[in-house]
Amino acid sequence: MTMMNEQQIRLITRADDAGSARTADRAILDAIEGGIVRNVSLMAVGPTIEHAADLLAGRRDVCFGIHGTLNAEWTDVRWGPILGAAKVPSLVEPDTGMFTPTPAHFLNRPPATQEVMAELQAQLDRLRSLGFHISYADSHMVFEWAIPQIAEPFDRWCEREGIRNYRRYSKPLPEAADGADKLSNPVEALITRLTHAELGQYLIVGHPGYDEADMRAFGNADYKSEQVVADRINERLMFTREDVLACVKERGIVPIRYDEAAEL
Repeated sequence: MTMMNEQQIRLITRADDAGSARTADRAILDAIEGGIVRNVSLMAVGPTIEHAADLLAGRRDVCFGIHGTLNAEWTDVRWGPILGAAKVPSLVEPDTGMFTPTPAHFLNRPPATQEVMAELQAQLDRLRSLGFHISYADSHMVFEWAIPQIAEPFDRWCEREGIRNYRRYSKPLPEAADGADKLSNPVEALITRLTHAELGQYLIVGHPGYDEADMRAFGNADYKSEQVVADRINERLMFTREDVLACVKERGIVPIRYDEAAEL
C-alpha cells in the first residue's frame, strides 16, 4: 500500500445481488447515483440479470464483479446453474435441479471442483455476453468456507481471466472498539464505525433494496421476509443516507473500486 493510501481511509463500497430482483437492481442504481457505491456484484443466474444489464452495463463509474453463485437460499425464489443440472450434478439438489440453500450442504456432499469451476466460467461468460466488463470475482454466501479446496483453482482462474480475487483486498471495516456501534440501528452503526476507523483500506458490503413485492418474496424459515426487507432497506440507506454521506465527506473517506484498491 502506498504512503498516500496509508494517509487516508479508503473504502471499497460494494453492492451485492444485482440480478436477483428488479427492486434490487433499481436500489443498486440509486445507491450508485445518490450514494457511495463503487462496486456492483452480479448474479449471472439471477432472474433479472438482463434487467440489471439494461440499467447498469453501460456505466463506467462503477466496477463490476461476478458474484459467483452456488447456493439459492430463499424458499420461493430459486435459481440453478447456467450449465444445467445434468452437467453439474454435484452442485444441485437431486430432486429440483436447483442450487442447495446454504454452503453448509457442501460439508456432507462436497461438490466436484471441476464442476464448480465450469459453472463459474459459464456465469462469467454470461455476464460478459450481456455487456458487463468484469474486473473482480467474489462469492455469494461466501461458499468457499465450506469448500476450502476451491481456493487454489479459484485463484488460478481469476489470474487466467484477468480479474481480481476479492479475498486479496478484503479487510472488513472494524467494529467500534468501545462497542458503541452495537447500540444503534445499522445505518447509525456504520457511521459510528466510520467515525472510529483508523487510516487504511476497508470493505463494506450491502444488499440494497426497497419494500416491494419482489423483495418481499425473499425469505425462508430462518430469515423471514419482513426482516429481509427491513435489512435491505437499511443496507441501501447505509450507502445513501445524508448523514452517512456527510460523515464520509467530513472524514475525507475515499470510496474506491476494486480496480483502484491495493492488495493487502
